[in-house]
Amino acid sequence: METKLYSMVPLLQAAERASLKTDFGRAIGAYNVNFYAQAEGILRGGIETDAPLIIQSSRGANEFQGSPKTIRDMVLLAAKKINQDVIFSFHLDHGTEDAAKDCCNNGFSSVMIDASKHDFATNVEITRRIVEYAHSRGISVEGEYGILAGVEEDVVAAASVYADPKKVVEFFQQTGADALAAAYGTSHGPNKGKTSELSLGVVGDSYRRLVKAEMNHNHFLVSHGSSRVPPEFVKLINNYGGGLKGTSGVPGYMISRAIQLGIRKVNIDTDLRLAMTGATRKLLYETRPDLAKKSELVGMIKAIFDGKIKAYDKDKQVVNQSQITDPRSWLKPIMEQAPEMLRTDYMESGDQSFIILNKLLAKTVAKHVASLNREFGSAGLAEDVDIS
Repeated sequence: METKLYSMVPLLQAAERASLKTDFGRAIGAYNVNFYAQAEGILRGGIETDAPLIIQSSRGANEFQGSPKTIRDMVLLAAKKINQDVIFSFHLDHGTEDAAKDCCNNGFSSVMIDASKHDFATNVEITRRIVEYAHSRGISVEGEYGILAGVEEDVVAAASVYADPKKVVEFFQQTGADALAAAYGTSHGPNKGKTSELSLGVVGDSYRRLVKAEMNHNHFLVSHGSSRVPPEFVKLINNYGGGLKGTSGVPGYMISRAIQLGIRKVNIDTDLRLAMTGATRKLLYETRPDLAKKSELVGMIKAIFDGKIKAYDKDKQVVNQSQITDPRSWLKPIMEQAPEMLRTDYMESGDQSFIILNKLLAKTVAKHVASLNREFGSAGLAEDVDIS
């Protein structure tokens, strides 16, 4: 079965149409991916809930896998192996101008250009250039206006700068972008601060202005930094050697309210990282500690958690093993020695310990993605996506 990648526009349009028929709103989950089992899990979570998906790759993920084309081909391979119908867009998250063009030229169906660090006029001009480049190739574009706090991937900011709702329509009109991450106080990473810092008024006012301008069917608001950071995930990590402190996420009721007020795309990355890291720690320290002895690959992961092999963060800085949340930190030795093991079907690896671990990771991701799809209201929306 041939898998086709779609612009995210028809997916978000389905969410908007459904939202106008209800009081609670609908949004599409956008999930970041780094390796094969994670891609499989995201896809299976979408299939389980009959939900359209936006699968996202950051510049860091592209680098981890070697190139944008490599990670795109990996996701398509996972979809082919599953061999079930699933509607999804493959999207670049937080791209520079060069990265966005590179992904346009390497088979992505959607890209984000994040020029939010610039003044409004410069942001608009850079975004407009990418829109022209991408739209001529049938690729959708997301921009960002305002600044999200936190640390994740290529985003490092000490404080949020809210978007001005009065300028949201102007941003869309001047750039032609399909979607916009309008900052309203969410933040990146597992330490999101206080819910009092969220301004849902920014979302509601921005959406009302889009409706008034009759732009809401083709232009959509996005919520970045929206992971829940579930306490049970943090507890699982800490129960098996982790030492995470001061973690906090965005409460589910706040995201639900934001969706009700007009958000149509919700970005999730941190939650998946925490879920996979916790599941792996429990597997290696309690459920199947023998796996590390039976497999060199799994043994390297265990050595990372034991502190016997140095772990590195996205900036190639050493990170204490108790603070690891990013799977790329504990998968790095495998990527360095046997990269194909993280790019192709793990079931064909012949390494039973590695297979057991990856099956668990795919199952863990699928379960959380399915749960979030139901919360976001995207469950059952696949059949409403107009891909004719």
